[in-house]
Amino acid sequence: FFVYLIIFCNMASKLGAGHLFSRESQAIFYNWKNDPVQSMLDFDYICKRPTPSIAALISPGTSKGSTKLFFGTEELFVPLFGNTIEAAEACPNADVFIIFASF
Repeated sequence: FFVYLIIFCNMASKLGAGHLFSRESQAIFYNWKNDPVQSMLDFDYICKRPTPSIAALISPGTSKGSTKLFFGTEELFVPLFGNTIEAAEACPNADVFIIFASF
């Protein structure tokens, strides 16, 4: 059983009424799990997004670093943070916050 909670931030100034995302939208992913994040990147690549939709990952309690994922056939190093404040400060372009929980 998986639960996704998506919080939209700073969207009103960027998008018109009735639009939640654009091709430039990027997300900070809280409670990082490899499979769902990699699936999002695979979908981005198949849809020919110019940039990946993941701006940063948060794994509570860990130290700052990065993790290697794939965007198509290219390796992508995504920044990894231990808390929300660090991630938000490092990625001001992120306009979506995704909380992932599994039970």
